[in-house]
Amino acid sequence: MNIVERHEKLAAITKEYIDAIEEAVKTLENEIKEAADVEEAGHPEWEKSIEGYIDELHTVIFSLPEPRYGHEELHKKIAELRKRIKDLYAEFKAMIKKS
Repeated sequence: MNIVERHEKLAAITKEYIDAIEEAVKTLENEIKEAADVEEAGHPEWEKSIEGYIDELHTVIFSLPEPRYGHEELHKKIAELRKRIKDLYAEFKAMIKKS
């Protein structure tokens, strides 16, 4: 396997990992929306659990290394995930203040 093939293989693995993180963010977004609809958000245990999950995803997303060698799509996806997790945390905090 030459160096180009190795970089492409690494890029594919990185994309798969980023896709899995994106799915986790979507799941979290849905969980928060559903909880807001049924007023589950007022429970301190739920709030602590969701906040911990957001913190964990934040750490994972912001520790992702920037992709190299022309993988602009991965770079954009990481930047998008970083923005989404920050926005999600702000929305979560606003929601629990209302309850």
